[in-house]
Parts: sequence; structure tokens; C-alpha cells
Amino acid sequence: MHISVRGIVEKENGIILIHRVKPRNDGTLRDYYVVPGGKQEIGENNLNTLNREIEEELGIKVDVKEKLIEYNDMNYNDSIQIFYICKHKSGIIGTGNGPEMKNKNEYKGIFEPLIVKYSDIKNINLVPEYIKELLVERYKTK
Repeated sequence: MHISVRGIVEKENGIILIHRVKPRNDGTLRDYYVVPGGKQEIGENNLNTLNREIEEELGIKVDVKEKLIEYNDMNYNDSIQIFYICKHKSGIIGTGNGPEMKNKNEYKGIFEPLIVKYSDIKNINLVPEYIKELLVERYKTK
């Protein structure tokens, strides 16, 4: 079991997500979006993990506004998933220095940070599904 911390980063009229397109073993593609973030390292607290992962994956700094949800995801990927609402503070999206950005040879497919408009969240394949439902509800009037 591990803890993953993720940031729903608000910017302009949307949120920053990571678009993933990965080849499957059968030759088809899996096309989906995820909230940036990742696994907590030994000695880190939630906010340390959040800030490190956001900087690695997106290349930006954020202001944390609130904790949205802590979700037991043990049945799917043996983890506790913690999501925070954040605001883009500084930096250029896509300039991250994490392994996903620097070691492209080790990561098959596409790993592309981008802004998804609030109104488009309902139309994308955002995983996990429970976070998509929360975000659609949260941003339905924006």
C-alpha cells in the first residue's frame, strides 16, 4: 500500500491534466487523462509530495487552496489517493524535469500536460471515474 497525492490545478477557464496515450499489448491504444501527481516518498508529507510531483510532471509551482478528497483505492491500485485543489502560481506548463519528461525512452506513448476547459471535463476519459464525477459537479457552473 502507498499514498499518492495529486493536484487539480486551476488555470484560466480549466484545469491542468495529463493526456496519456499508451499502446496496449494487443496493439490498440489506451487514450485517457489523469490528474498530475504521484507516489509519496519516505519522509514526505502530503504537501511536499504534491509540490514535488507537480514540479516534476508540469514544471510549475502552485498555491494549494483545499483538500478535495482522500480516496481508498486499494482495490484498484493498492493506494490511498489524496486530491487537492490548487491554483497555478508560476512556471511554464510542460517544462517538468521528472522521469516522465526527461526519460521519454522509458515511457511508451504520449505524456502531455494541457489545460482542459471546465466545460469539457465531462467529455474526456478522465481516470479514475470517481474524480471525473466530482470535477464535473464542482465546475458545472463555470
